Amino acid sequence: MQRIACFTLQNENQSAIDLLSHYDELMRIIVRYLPPSTATLFARPELQADGKTIEWYSDLQGQPYLLGNSVADQQKLAEIRPHLTQRLQSIAQLNQHLTKQGAISAEQSRCLTLLVEGASHHTAQIYVVNNEPVITGWGVGEKPVISSPPVAIPVKKHRWCLWLLPLLLLLALLLWWWFGLRVSEKQPELPKTEPVIEQPKESKIVEEIKPDPPKVEPVKPEVIEPVKAEPEVVTQPPVEEKAVEPEKPKTPEAPKKVCSISTKPGENPQMVIIFDNSRSMLYSLLENNQSIEQFHWRWDRDLVTAEDFAYMRRSPNRLEVAKKSSSSIINSIAKTVDIGLVELRGCPAANNHGYYSPAKRKQLRAKISAMQPAPDNDPNAGGTPLYSGLQKAASMIDGKKRDGFILILSDGQDSCEVGDVCALAKQIAQRQPRLKINVVDIGGAKGANCVAKATGGKVFTANSQKQLINMINQAVKPITEVEVCK
Repeated sequence: MQRIACFTLQNENQSAIDLLSHYDELMRIIVRYLPPSTATLFARPELQADGKTIEWYSDLQGQPYLLGNSVADQQKLAEIRPHLTQRLQSIAQLNQHLTKQGAISAEQSRCLTLLVEGASHHTAQIYVVNNEPVITGWGVGEKPVISSPPVAIPVKKHRWCLWLLPLLLLLALLLWWWFGLRVSEKQPELPKTEPVIEQPKESKIVEEIKPDPPKVEPVKPEVIEPVKAEPEVVTQPPVEEKAVEPEKPKTPEAPKKVCSISTKPGENPQMVIIFDNSRSMLYSLLENNQSIEQFHWRWDRDLVTAEDFAYMRRSPNRLEVAKKSSSSIINSIAKTVDIGLVELRGCPAANNHGYYSPAKRKQLRAKISAMQPAPDNDPNAGGTPLYSGLQKAASMIDGKKRDGFILILSDGQDSCEVGDVCALAKQIAQRQPRLKINVVDIGGAKGANCVAKATGGKVFTANSQKQLINMINQAVKPITEVEVCK
């Protein structure tokens, strides 16, 4: 458990302290009916001795990161918000269901309601720990106030304009009387006088005769012919003749190295992939073994829903990442090596799909890509037949006169109860000393680690998508193609 944040109550809030005191009780109810990831959503509050300071803790491992107001943080918040909403809704629905059945008390129902409401308080902060959201500051603040739109103030109606109507009517009557009834007095007419038109006087125009101006002939400018300069004679220095050197003999170039894959017939290494295609490979890489065990416990008691299944198998799940990684590394295997395939789909026995030659690598990738676990409603097709798969893979390899290599991709131990896998690996090591087995342990179950140890192989543990891809690439290095240049 690690401390994530520390919070100080500004005012004494007895109802908030009372809610925090019911934390363990509420988490027991949630874990019993819902996935563990729903319970880890709420950080554990620890009230200090002063009664005001609250420290917040989480059981998740990893560096906590507080989501702020930056663009990247808001994008991350938008990405995880559907998960937050889904988990809070599942708690609210569980509260209603248990209340109707009478499985919880009224006080417990009230506290569950306050728990969901507390996630939206103004004091709540969202951290991300190992890609999982964790809420601190829940239940100790207030709900965000939703501001209502401003109400328009009614404008008072002014009635003083009604008093002007009689005055306007009186003014209209006066104008009608002035222009319509009043007889205007006639003005005496003035005698008409005809206008006298004066005849224009003739004016004599005397034109003065001006003498013609004297003609001025233009002066032609003298043209001075340029003196032609004699070209300078440039004498070049005598060119010295270079002595002709004899050609040097060319040194022969070193022949280019020819690179090829050095192999001998009958000495090529043999390889078999044991691919886990059981139902457990459908679980998300984001879920650890503890949460998967708790899910199985509730599954056996019919306490899980379809939403719980979808959440536990969310992307990226183990099977889809293992398929993509296997498909990418198949091309890196030496072109002189045939690859065998053994499938672990369910008890009691594994499926042997035989060898694929280098010319059939495409068919091998398609075969792995098309693999699907047995359906959930098939009670006889569960489990991981690791013991049977190891037996069949070892029988396909010589391991005495030729090198052999087995790659196990699995997330669990043998669950068919046929035999001891570790004892079988020791027998294989004695019988086939040139056979090595590498194990890619998906999720850290450690179910097949003893197999690698007994045969001198290596174990590569992968807890995330990136680690799984890297571990598979490292596990097949002993048999990848290497060119020999001569």
